[in-house]
Amino acid sequence: MFSDRFKKTPLALIFSIVVIDLLGFGIIIPILPQYAARGFAADDITIGFLVASYSFMQLLFTPVWGRLSDKFGRKPVLLMGLFLTMSGYIMFSFADTLVLLFASRLLSGVGGANISAAQAYIADVTSLENRAKGMGVLGAAFGLGFVFGPVMGGYFSQFGYEAPGYAAASLSFIALIMTALFLPEPRVHLNANAQATGSFKMEQLWHTLKKKQTGMLLLFFFLSTFAYANIYATFPIISNSEWGYSDAAVGLFFAFIGLVGALTQGVIIRYLTDRFSERTLLFAGGVFVMVGLTLIPFYVSTVVLLLVLTVLSLGTGTMAPTAMSMISKSADPEDQGGILGINQSLGALGRVLGPIWGGFTFQVFGHSWPFFTGGAVMLIVIILVRNTLWD
Repeated sequence: MFSDRFKKTPLALIFSIVVIDLLGFGIIIPILPQYAARGFAADDITIGFLVASYSFMQLLFTPVWGRLSDKFGRKPVLLMGLFLTMSGYIMFSFADTLVLLFASRLLSGVGGANISAAQAYIADVTSLENRAKGMGVLGAAFGLGFVFGPVMGGYFSQFGYEAPGYAAASLSFIALIMTALFLPEPRVHLNANAQATGSFKMEQLWHTLKKKQTGMLLLFFFLSTFAYANIYATFPIISNSEWGYSDAAVGLFFAFIGLVGALTQGVIIRYLTDRFSERTLLFAGGVFVMVGLTLIPFYVSTVVLLLVLTVLSLGTGTMAPTAMSMISKSADPEDQGGILGINQSLGALGRVLGPIWGGFTFQVFGHSWPFFTGGAVMLIVIILVRNTLWD
């Protein structure tokens, strides 16, 4: 009964699965910098590498998962990724050395790289005209994971830092069971598999990458992700050490960012896409992100900080689904998983280099520099979008 119902609404189910799984990701992110600093005496640069380690494995494995989902199906790849993610969170709870803590994030990163399969799933079950809205559903799932995950992480951390790990593992297990029991393989992909040889045609993928618009969009996604990722490791630290906020308060800030992002990608983007071109939305989102990043260090009060974070979240919430939609539309249908996998891999590279650069500039040049350099990179992105994506 439930299975038949979900087959009619696969977007609702993939949304639920991604939300549950990303709650686990949201639980860990806000507490990780302080956990490493307090529990293992890690400095800012080491924390940057620790935060980046998850994304480093996404960088390596996202294209692999995407192409495997093209060959073997979306559902098997989603199941394997969820299992590895759950295993990484369990290892997080048992970590008693910095090496094991790094290992737990690496393993979770391998599992989390399967997000390209979720994106390809959405591409399979949506029409071209509804692609941005479909990607917005995935973005909203990310946002909701950052709404409730950080709050849960702050709450569970009072029982010890192993408690958030167990909570995150439990959520991944729930998502794993839901995927196994209820998620159907997309009919579009099943038909494609029936016609495919099953071989990896690299020349087709390279042909798609050589398209001017596709290449520029991938570059845009990488640079904007790098700019935003500057704050992953540094925002919790500056909030705690400079502004005097607790771990629980930092979790609430991340929850606020996720809430605004979820509303933007799940609700507001539906109205914006009907009124503005995707190029316009991409440009406007970049401007908002640039302004938000640049203003964060100019802390005055909690209210002003929340206003700045609102601007930042509106920008990312508009920009991300629009960029993914444009990239998906520029790719050949048989290469959806591969191209979206490459896109996620470049995003992962940005999330690798961003925290490392942020931790380095934070420790060496001062606490404002990760945010200033992020804003400067977004200025470059805005100029690129204006000069290359307009006819």
